[in-house]
Amino acid sequence: MDKSSRVEPVRHEHFYSVLNVPTTASANEIRERYRALSVIFHPDKQRGERTKDTAAVEFLEIQKAYEVLSDPFLREVYDFLGEDALKNPWPTELRSQSVEQIRAHLRHWRIDRSQEVFDHLIRPRGTVTCGINASTLFARGDDLDYDSRGILARFCGVWVSQFAIRHSVTKVLNEKTNLKFTSHLGLGPRNGLLSRNNLMGTIRHQFSPRLALEATAHFLDPHLVVAKASYEDDDNTLNCRVHFIPVFWNLLPPASTVSFSRRLFRHASTVGSVAWTFSPLSTGSFEFDIHSPQPFDFSSPENYVHYTDRMNADFTNKPGSVSGFGVGLRAWSCGFQLSGLNSCIKTEWSIWFFELSLRFKAGLEVGFRQLAYLVTATWTNTNVAISTSFGASTKGLIMRFELEYLHQKWILPITLSAVRNQTLEFFSAVLPSTVLLLGYHFVLKPRRQLQRTLYFRKAERLLKEENSQLKRRIDDTVGLLSETAKRHMQTERSRGGLVILSAMYGPETDAKNLTIDVTVPVQALVHNSQLHVPGHRTKAGIQGFYDPAPASPKSLRVRYLFHDRQHYAEIPDYVPVVLPLPDHLVN
Repeated sequence: MDKSSRVEPVRHEHFYSVLNVPTTASANEIRERYRALSVIFHPDKQRGERTKDTAAVEFLEIQKAYEVLSDPFLREVYDFLGEDALKNPWPTELRSQSVEQIRAHLRHWRIDRSQEVFDHLIRPRGTVTCGINASTLFARGDDLDYDSRGILARFCGVWVSQFAIRHSVTKVLNEKTNLKFTSHLGLGPRNGLLSRNNLMGTIRHQFSPRLALEATAHFLDPHLVVAKASYEDDDNTLNCRVHFIPVFWNLLPPASTVSFSRRLFRHASTVGSVAWTFSPLSTGSFEFDIHSPQPFDFSSPENYVHYTDRMNADFTNKPGSVSGFGVGLRAWSCGFQLSGLNSCIKTEWSIWFFELSLRFKAGLEVGFRQLAYLVTATWTNTNVAISTSFGASTKGLIMRFELEYLHQKWILPITLSAVRNQTLEFFSAVLPSTVLLLGYHFVLKPRRQLQRTLYFRKAERLLKEENSQLKRRIDDTVGLLSETAKRHMQTERSRGGLVILSAMYGPETDAKNLTIDVTVPVQALVHNSQLHVPGHRTKAGIQGFYDPAPASPKSLRVRYLFHDRQHYAEIPDYVPVVLPLPDHLVN
C-alpha cells in the first residue's frame, strides 16, 4: 500500500506539555511526574488566597492530563484524535482489545468522521444511470433476422440505450435557508423539459416548522423555473408546484400540480392523498391514493402495546429475533389515476425487516393500455444500499440494479425483452429469488445471530461490572423475604395449596447466564393459594427482581404445585400473572 494513503496518528502533545514528559514516556515516568507536580500545585499546600486559586487551576489541568495519559486506552484516543475525541462514548469492549485493534478502530473512526464532516459541509449527491438494451440476447428466433440468430450476433446487438449523470451539492446558509446546485448530463431519449441537459440552482427557505418555499431555476435553454410551496402539520400535508418558462408566460399557462394528504385515523398512520396536475402540453391527471403502514414486533411478547407506542419503539438496541424476521414494518397502498388513456388502478404492498435491513416491495398496475407489475428487493446499511427490481408489462421485461455508497448512486436498467415472454419472466423472477435466499442463509442469518450473541455478551459483562452493588441489594432483599416465603410455603403445603417449586426471570433460553432465580420473591407474593401480579408494566420492579438485560424481551418461568399436582407457566414480562390456572397443568 502507498504510504501516502495510510491514516497515521497525529500527535496531540498538550497534555504531555502539562506534565513536561515526552510523548514516548512510560507509565512510571508519567506517574512520578504527576506526583512531583501535585506536591507543588496542590491547593492545600498554598498559603495565600490568590496563589491558592491559581494553583487550583493548574492542579486541575495536571490532574486531567494524568487521568488521560495514565489510561492506556484514553492515551491512544488522545494521541490519534485529540482532546475532543475523549468525549466520545467509546464501546466498552474496545478497552479489552489489543493495541493494534484499538488503533485500527480509531483509524476507521477518523475516516468516518471526516466523511461525515465533508457530507455535512456540502452534502454531495450523485446518480449515474446506464440503460442497457439486451433484448436481442433473449429474443425468439422468429423475431430476428436470419443473420442475427447467432450467439455473436446477439451479443453485438446489445447497446447502451441511455446514459445520464446527475450531481448536486447543497450549502446550508443558515438554520432555515439552504442553496443547492445540480447538474444533469445525459444521452438518450429526452421525453420532457426536465430530462434535458442542464444546470440548476435551488434555494429553499423554511419559514416555520410547517411552511417552506422552494424555487429552482434552469440556467440553460429552455430556462425553466419551478416554484414549490409546502405546508405540513401533524395530520395534513399540502404541496403546490408550478412549472413555467418566463418568456412564454403570456402564451402558455404554467403547468401546475396540487397535492393534499391527510391522516385518516387518530390512532393509526393510514394516510389518504389526492393530487391534481394541469399541463398545457399534455393531458392533465387526477390521482387518489391510500397508504397504511403497520409496524410489527414478533420478537417481543408485549402484544398489547399501543400502536403509537410501537411506532416510537427503538428496534435497534434489542437482541431481536433469531431469524431476523421478527421486527419490521409492513405497508400497503391502493389508488387510481385518471389521465385519459393512461388511466389506471394501482396497488402496492411492502414489508421491511429492520433487523436484516431488508425490504421487499411488490406493485401492480392495471390500465387501458397495459398491465404491469414490479417486484423489488432492497438491502441497506449505514453507508451502502443494494437494490434489484424485476418489472414486466405488455411492453416488455426490465431488470433494474441499484448500488448506493456514501450517497453516490449507480443505476443499471436492463431491457431483457420488448414483448411479453413468459419463460423469460419466470427465470428472471426465480434467479434473483434464489440468490436472495442463498444470501440470507449464508450472510444475513449468520450476521443476525452474531449480533444477538454480541448483545447478550455485552449484557453479561455489564451485569458483572456495573450491577455488583445492585445484586448485593437484591440479595439482601431476598434475605428479608425468605422468612415470609418459608412461612407461606409451609402454610400452602399443609393444605395442598400453591407451592412455588422454582421461578426464573430473564431473557429467552439462549441467554441462560442472564436468568435470575426469583423463587423466594414469588413465593412471598402467594396469598390464600393465589398469586396475582398486574400487567402492562415490567416485573423488574418487584422486590427481589431486577432487569438482567435491558431492552430484551423477558419472561417469568414458574414451576409450582397446586393440589399436589405439578404445573408450569411461562409468562411474558408485560402480561399479568394469575396462578393457579388449569392450563398450566403438566400431564
